[in-house]
Amino acid sequence: MPNSRRDDFDSDITRARDLIGLGQSIGTMTNGLVDSTDLYRAALVQGIAAWDRYVHGVVLDRAVEIMLGRRPIGSVSRIGLSLNSVAELINASDPAARELAARSFFAERLTTETYQRPDDVAAALAMVGVKSIWSTAFKDARQAKVAIGVIVERRNKIVHQCDCDPVTPGTVTSLDPADATDALEVIRETVHSIDPYCK
Repeated sequence: MPNSRRDDFDSDITRARDLIGLGQSIGTMTNGLVDSTDLYRAALVQGIAAWDRYVHGVVLDRAVEIMLGRRPIGSVSRIGLSLNSVAELINASDPAARELAARSFFAERLTTETYQRPDDVAAALAMVGVKSIWSTAFKDARQAKVAIGVIVERRNKIVHQCDCDPVTPGTVTSLDPADATDALEVIRETVHSIDPYCK
């Protein structure tokens, strides 16, 4: 199983932080004439994308290991491969071909899933044998779930509603660099807290 999921996540979160820095620089260089707050929004969206990518990677790696008999089956949930895929896996010519096919089929299948909301993440991880991740990785599971959930909701507002303020039509909800930085730190801490249980 690849052991670089957290490394990939850390790289993605760094890219998100760079967007915040870019937004601050543009705001300073233009003396505020250019509104750079959309770069903070892009950073927040990138942060949730990094979270989603991390969870997808863990689910993919563990699903392949389960399929190849290297890890016990998780929950009774199912990922759902086509019969064609199953036949190809069974008839693979050697272990390397079987692993490559499993990784390919699961990766393709998982593209239809989104793992951002806390309960969706918990269900996905349980499916591949990581049980009760929130209560296992955090002293206060509810607080941890709320913290990431709030950021996911803001991300959804950004990508689905252009972050428009429903109370004041024609304006966007404010987002300053400190809030974006704090959101990225919550995401980073969440991944770093659950990662030891996802190996």
